[in-house]
Amino acid sequence: MTTPTAKPDLTVIDLDRPPTMAQFGGTIAESAPNFARLVFPFDQRWCNPRGSVQGGVLAVYVDEAVGYAMMATFPDLKTVWTTTSLTLNYLRPITGGDITAIGRVIRVGARTGYVEGEILDADGALCVKAVSGLLILKRPDAT
Repeated sequence: MTTPTAKPDLTVIDLDRPPTMAQFGGTIAESAPNFARLVFPFDQRWCNPRGSVQGGVLAVYVDEAVGYAMMATFPDLKTVWTTTSLTLNYLRPITGGDITAIGRVIRVGARTGYVEGEILDADGALCVKAVSGLLILKRPDAT
C-alpha cells in the first residue's frame, strides 16, 4: 500500500532554489517583468556521447528561463501557467563553459501566453532559439 503524498503548497515557492535549478546547478543572473536570464554550469553528466549538452537538457533550461520570466511578470502567485507547447531549434552544440538561458514574455492574454527563449554558450553565441505556448490559469483559491 502506498502512502498518499501531500499536495504542494503553491503559495510558497523557493524562487532561488527550486528542484530543477538545484539539480542542474542553475542561478538567476537577472530577473525583471517579462524577462529572465539564468546561468547553468557545463556538466558532462548532461552530455550526449559526442560530448555536447543533450537537447532535452537544453529544453529544461529554456523552460526554466521562460518560467522565471513569467514569475517576474506575475510575482503575486495569483496567476499560474503550464507549458502547452515548446519548440526548440538547435543551432550549434555546447561543449563547455557556462550556459545562459534567456526567457522573454512576448504576449499574455486572458487564457494563453506566448514566450520565447534562447540558449547562449560561454562566448555568447546563439545555440538554441525556442518558442513556447502557455495556458494561463487563475489559482482557484486566489482572491
